[in-house]
Amino acid sequence: MGKKHKKKPEAEMQAQENQEINIEEILKQNEELQKKLDEALRAYAKCENDKKLLKKEADAMVDYAYERFAKDLLPVVDSLELAIAHAKELENKEEAFDKLIEGVELTLKKMLDTFKNHGIEPVEHEEFNPEYHQAIQHVQSEEHKDGDIVDVYQKGYTLKGKLIRPSMVTINKK
Repeated sequence: MGKKHKKKPEAEMQAQENQEINIEEILKQNEELQKKLDEALRAYAKCENDKKLLKKEADAMVDYAYERFAKDLLPVVDSLELAIAHAKELENKEEAFDKLIEGVELTLKKMLDTFKNHGIEPVEHEEFNPEYHQAIQHVQSEEHKDGDIVDVYQKGYTLKGKLIRPSMVTINKK
């Protein structure tokens, strides 16, 4: 019996040492996990900051594009205002009307040039294309082939190749 009592304390000591080793190992692993968690949290915070910065930069770029477009349209507004002012000054209304038309034509040209500079182009009307044209009426015409565009009620436009408004057209239906 005495031998069993000697071994029991040794076994208990061994178990206690194993527990201490396990506790030290667990504490070490816990510390490593805490470091990894801190790193992950820092990386997440950096990503969130980068995301906010990119959004801010993208918003600034959009604002700049609008500003540039608006500045390019200001001469068009100036031309319209000048055309109206000059037409009002003329006593001969027929001459005033002719000058007003001339001013509006020049302004339209300036506006279309501004559109072109910003990638806005009118849709071509050579032949009917349902991707770019909206048929609002069908007519019968001997002068045109079946499916040809007879008349354009409203021009369509593309922005850098993407349709932003289809042309409203009349097509021939035999």
